[in-house]
Amino acid sequence: MPSLDPTLQARLDAFSAFLVNHPRLEEMDQDLMRRIDSRGRYTILAVFGATGVGKSTVMRRVAEKLRAEELDPSVVPVVVIRARPEDVGASARLDYYRQVLKQLQGHVAVRDRVKNLPLFTNPERKSRDPAEWLEMREAVQYALALLRVKVVFVDEAQHLMYVDTPHKPTAQLDWLKTFTEETNVLHVLVGNFDVYDCCHLNAQAARRMRDLPFHRYHLNNKTECEEFATTLRTFLEEAPLEVDVDGLLSHWRWFGEWSLGCIGVWGTGW
Repeated sequence: MPSLDPTLQARLDAFSAFLVNHPRLEEMDQDLMRRIDSRGRYTILAVFGATGVGKSTVMRRVAEKLRAEELDPSVVPVVVIRARPEDVGASARLDYYRQVLKQLQGHVAVRDRVKNLPLFTNPERKSRDPAEWLEMREAVQYALALLRVKVVFVDEAQHLMYVDTPHKPTAQLDWLKTFTEETNVLHVLVGNFDVYDCCHLNAQAARRMRDLPFHRYHLNNKTECEEFATTLRTFLEEAPLEVDVDGLLSHWRWFGEWSLGCIGVWGTGW
């Protein structure tokens, strides 16, 4: 395939990186920051909503704000990881440990702690040795405490919550509840509605967590329709094409119904 003209490629790249600020995103951004500031009351925060509603975007924005607000260079205020769909149960826990340690191993003390851990240095290694698993868990706890991590974001968190047979559906939740209590680090689980379902399987865990639903735009609400249409105009005006903005806006309801009111759906469909 022939390459695009450099000018056109630059316009396309700029459009791909363009993020539309809109009222629902701003509201969620502010609400999540408030919840994090109140983290002493709970250790798990579940952020859930439909695909394309903007959950990952808000997570990244809030993580950037937390990093920018931290004045102490010895502190790593936030860690962001992504749960993998191919890992469930014990494998998901191990992947969680590895991702956290990989991000924090820039500190010499953490690097020294992990350099001889077989489960960290060998990504393909699987082990049932309780001692090796305990070493990984303790290394993560040590790193989180040493670098005074305040928040761990887990994107696509529904994958972290799935169990493997023959364990009970609450196995992952029991592990996470205990781990967050021991570390006193807020874990923000960002994902689809399965996150909500999983986190409410256990009454003790539900008592130690809070829910933060990320609502889409509703087409039966006049104010939200106007906000959706305004956001659509902004997006169309940024498109690297010759676009009949007013003509397309006359079909705003089609965009709303097709995307179920989720900005990210039509934002990534171009």
